Amino acid sequence: YIIVRGSDNRSVKVAARATGVVGKGTLRDAFQLEEDVPVGLFRNDRALECRRDGDEFIFVLGTEWKGAEFELKWKEARRSRPSTSFGQVPPVPAPASKSFVKWMFFLRDHMGKSTVICIHPRFFVTFRHGSHLQLKAGDALTIYKAEQEAEEQVGINVCVIKINDALDFVLLKSEVDVVERGPPLAGAEESEPFTLAGFGNEQQTLSYLSGTIHSVCGYYLHFQENSNLMGPFILGTSRSSAGDSGAGCWGARGLIGMNIACTLMPPKSHHSAISEAAIFSSKNIISPALRFKEAYLVELEKERKEKEKSSPPRKKPCNMIEFEGIGIGYGSFD
Repeated sequence: YIIVRGSDNRSVKVAARATGVVGKGTLRDAFQLEEDVPVGLFRNDRALECRRDGDEFIFVLGTEWKGAEFELKWKEARRSRPSTSFGQVPPVPAPASKSFVKWMFFLRDHMGKSTVICIHPRFFVTFRHGSHLQLKAGDALTIYKAEQEAEEQVGINVCVIKINDALDFVLLKSEVDVVERGPPLAGAEESEPFTLAGFGNEQQTLSYLSGTIHSVCGYYLHFQENSNLMGPFILGTSRSSAGDSGAGCWGARGLIGMNIACTLMPPKSHHSAISEAAIFSSKNIISPALRFKEAYLVELEKERKEKEKSSPPRKKPCNMIEFEGIGIGYGSFD
């Protein structure tokens, strides 16, 4: 054996091989270090040779190594396994409905209620596919607050101002502020919990499902009938049904996207399908909220430019000047 003193000042007797070598894994285990923690073995402040031996790395101890003292060094910030494992750290929970329901709306079509999400005091989004394919720029629509039935409230007039087929969303605009302020729009993070809110139940009332962001790497869709790609989208783990098209995906930091579809099990033969079904996990496809923000900022800039065009030109500032023998004049810059 050898005596090894670690960066934490603990000294441990470590078994070495008769050939005068010790495995790097043996040293990590002796000090309970994680596999990815870089370590170095020293003797008299000199680093020992480390080389591969089959499937592992070993340190060469040199001469007169039996019972000698060595020093194992590692980065202090990655010193040893934490007393509480990473998996026990509670994640930030998905939000409850009371924190976002004021930004949930719906419109009515022949399929029933379609979810509409407020993203700004005057701007809203809904999905593009299915029953909304007939929508075109300039169409006038009426939306309603999700917490009440349409008959219990006065509808809000909105207009279709932009259609984004690639990301499957329709941008709607009201001429007046509908809410005091819009929700925070946030980029999704992998493993982030979220609450999916839509009209995916038989009663056509607002209902909720929990989920976790599965991937933010950019998921694309392509179709045999159309050469255009759709995306990039986010993938989540929430179950969803047809009525959840357009459902809001709400994280702790705000709206992270809009649910548009879910993945289906690939076609298989009968026997293969049974095995595949046992392990297949459907993912919901989410249109990212930050792209909604880009869309309404473009419209706000258009409004600003139009307002400047329609405003009367401002008079140029001028100075009054009196010239002796000529009179009073007014000066200004071109």
